[in-house]
Amino acid sequence: MNRHTESFGYPIRVVAQRTGLSGPVIRAWERRYGAVRPSRSPAGQRVYSESDIQRLQLLAGLVRSGRGISSVAELETEELRALLDGDGSVDDGTVGGSTASLERLRDQALERVASMRPEDLERLLTRAALEHRTDEFIGVLLVPLLAEIGNAWQSGRLGPSSEHVASMTIRRFLEWLTSKIQVEEGSPLLVTGTPSGQRHEFGALLAGVVAAEERWRVRFLGPDLPADEIARGALTLGADAVALSALYPPMSDATVEDVSRLRVLLPARIPVIIGGPAAAGRASYWAEQGIAWYPDLANYRHGLRSLSPGER
Repeated sequence: MNRHTESFGYPIRVVAQRTGLSGPVIRAWERRYGAVRPSRSPAGQRVYSESDIQRLQLLAGLVRSGRGISSVAELETEELRALLDGDGSVDDGTVGGSTASLERLRDQALERVASMRPEDLERLLTRAALEHRTDEFIGVLLVPLLAEIGNAWQSGRLGPSSEHVASMTIRRFLEWLTSKIQVEEGSPLLVTGTPSGQRHEFGALLAGVVAAEERWRVRFLGPDLPADEIARGALTLGADAVALSALYPPMSDATVEDVSRLRVLLPARIPVIIGGPAAAGRASYWAEQGIAWYPDLANYRHGLRSLSPGER
């Protein structure tokens, strides 16, 4: 460790990289449970010591092994280390207990959707997001949950009213999750939305969450927008990139042409990204049009890192 680091510590983005915890989780553990007490820089930003990072790593390992953060947050660091050694946990972000925990929570979330219990659903999602890494939460719980809700609605196993209540709840939760991820002013700006004919907005909201995790500022334009409106919004807001989602139904030729038109309306310096199953059959066409196509959120995340200027 160099003298600068010893004197000033680490910003939260470094802590997130070293612990595998998202920024919102670190802040929630600090605020709700007093897990760590970082100092502040002259500009008012949180600054974490090496001992803070070690403590968060231990807490993360215990939570991934199945323990609740509320039951371990007040323990001394040596007690955490002894407890973790006794659990035989490994803090590598791939602990099977974390995945199993999220899968159980996903089943519970589906029960709350079917029984129309939106408050319970929102509480469950919030707790899961705070206690797990954001990429794990999205990949293991949220994306499969949304897919199951969509399949159940299309097959008639889930009534329209249940689907609408669940959709409003999850939309509100995703907006909250994006807002809780603090991004510095001056970071690149991404605008998200869905093209004309695409009314399902979850993919665009998820794209915003992932972008915020990658330290992009995010603005959600809304669903079912023609190219003119998306371009106007992007240019007015000063966007550095545009990300569109197409989930259902399959994109019509008119919608495909409208997305191509968006690429013409925007300057070349603003990348246009599209993802989602409804756009999957046009992958080669998107490449010809200069539009980036990503088959899943992991590839999309990698693509954002390649687009963002400076150190990511």
